[in-house]
Amino acid sequence: MSTELRIAADRARCVGAGQCVLTAPELFDQSEDDGTVVVLADGVGEDDLDKVREAVHLCPSGALALKAREAGPLSATGGAAERAAEGATGAGGRSRG
Repeated sequence: MSTELRIAADRARCVGAGQCVLTAPELFDQSEDDGTVVVLADGVGEDDLDKVREAVHLCPSGALALKAREAGPLSATGGAAERAAEGATGAGGRSRG
C-alpha cells in the first residue's frame, strides 16, 4: 500500500480570507456563494506539497489540513466515506468551538 496525501478543508470553520487561493490558485478556489474554500484537487502531488503546506500554515481559521490517505482496495471510492466522516466531526476531528 502506498500513502497518498490529500487536502482536508472544514468549510464551516473557513472565514473566507482567501490566503489559500493566493498561495495555490491551481489547488484552491472560493465559493461564489459565501467565499469559503473549495478544494480543486483530490490528491496532492510532490510538486504541490510545499504550496499546500504554506496554505495550511497561512490559513487564519485553521480550516485546512494536509492528511495521509491509504491508497488500496478499501479506498476505491476515492475517500468518499472518509470525507463524509470528516464532515461530521470537522477537519482533523477537531471540535468547533
